[in-house]
Amino acid sequence: MNFKTAVLLVAALPVFCHAQTTTKDISPAQLQAVIDLPPIQAMHKREAYKGPLKAAYQRQISMLGKDCQAEADQGQQPYNICMGHANEQADKDYAIFYNNLQMLCHDQDELSALQALEKAWKKYEDSALKATHAAWSDGSGAPGFYGEVYLLLVRDHMRDLHEIFGLNIAQ
Repeated sequence: MNFKTAVLLVAALPVFCHAQTTTKDISPAQLQAVIDLPPIQAMHKREAYKGPLKAAYQRQISMLGKDCQAEADQGQQPYNICMGHANEQADKDYAIFYNNLQMLCHDQDELSALQALEKAWKKYEDSALKATHAAWSDGSGAPGFYGEVYLLLVRDHMRDLHEIFGLNIAQ
């Protein structure tokens, strides 16, 4: 392995190791503890979950089509590194978004449906990323393209969840 290949692999590492911050399914009991609060307390508790959720969502949606533009002009390696950092931030923001969204569910059925959707989406995400890797298995542009696809998947899913559960977020 020559030096350039080693540098590209190290630069691509953040892109391929994008599960730094993970989502965690809450238990039905955790949600029930909020649902069972007196209405005013429940409202205040729910508000505490909305702030981080909305901030994470806005951070990601505001970056659509803007990631690593300056780095793209500097060459492939700076672009790949930047995309790795963008993927890490997307992971963090998605985990904040999803973990807080669960606490905004109105009942156990809604929580169960959200968690089932998450499991199905993870399978889709894995398949899409495998296809991306197969299509771009090597070359200096592969990590950057993989990173772009990953960001597209995560942000699109966040928009879908925001649309589906928008009433929960708004109330």
